[in-house]
Amino acid sequence: MGKRIFIGDSRKHVVVMMEERLSKSGYDVLSADTGPQVIKTLGVNNVPHVIVIEAGIEGMDPLKLCRDIKSEKRLRNVPFLLLKDGSVNEKPYKELGIVEFQTRPCELTDVLEKIRLLATYGTSKPREKKSGWGWKVFGLLLMLACFFLLMFFIFIPMFTGQGEQPVATDSRR
Repeated sequence: MGKRIFIGDSRKHVVVMMEERLSKSGYDVLSADTGPQVIKTLGVNNVPHVIVIEAGIEGMDPLKLCRDIKSEKRLRNVPFLLLKDGSVNEKPYKELGIVEFQTRPCELTDVLEKIRLLATYGTSKPREKKSGWGWKVFGLLLMLACFFLLMFFIFIPMFTGQGEQPVATDSRR
């Protein structure tokens, strides 16, 4: 069973295209095309991994819809993508904790990529690769090599008498 994506959008043709593409990518997709259906579907089914809502969804004020979703304890921390047109003010949505937006018109591939990143990382910003232990191990090995070189070529000969002996000079001249 793949990760579950919920789509609330009144544009049925867009929902169908998104469902097809997400299903082919291994996601389980739930959808609704009105605000009341969104509430009903999210109330009955398991918690999705990502919620995608259109800011112009029919049947309910989209801000109230988002507030209702975010007020439910089990949905509070689910990553949320708001599909909006350029005239929608993001500030009230950001106050609800929604930080991912996609302005329309846009390419379907852009929306799908944001959904994939949200489902994977909980954010649409890809994570930077960390250097891991590789450089740390390399640095430690380099320090150990320097230590052993010092031991074998300087300290051991000095203490065992195998190093260079000082030349005796005649101080009587």
